[in-house]
Amino acid sequence: MSEFTIVFFLCPLLVLLASIVGYIVFKKWFVMPLAIFVVFTILTFTIFNQSFFIWVIIYTVLSLIVSLIMKKIR
Repeated sequence: MSEFTIVFFLCPLLVLLASIVGYIVFKKWFVMPLAIFVVFTILTFTIFNQSFFIWVIIYTVLSLIVSLIMKKIR
């Protein structure tokens, strides 16, 4: 699988699913965005390069948006 596929398709899908499931499990809107930020920051320095940190911010914001939408729904 290429890095393009991972960054543009797999990671956002995983972030969406993790945010929804994490909100349902923990009942707190801030837990999953924080966890996404920590996990993807670790991946930035272990698997990807430092330019991936921009995507870490984007995925964290995506997770924050999904968590807040889930908060409004519940």
